[in-house]
Amino acid sequence: MRTGIGGLGWRPSDFWAATLTEFFEAIRGYNDANGAEEDAGAPTDNEMAGLLAKYGG
Repeated sequence: MRTGIGGLGWRPSDFWAATLTEFFEAIRGYNDANGAEEDAGAPTDNEMAGLLAKYGG
C-alpha cells in the first residue's frame, strides 16, 4: 500500500482495484519515467572497496 498510495499517488480505491500485474507495471512505468535502472546489479569489488572506505566495515 505504501508504494501504491505514497509512491505512485494512487487513491486507496485505485490501489485495491488494481491487479498485481497493473500494480507492478505501474511501478515499472514510474521507475522508467524517473530514470531508475532496470537492473543495477551487485556492486563491483572496486565499488565495495570505496563504500567500505567511506562508511567502514
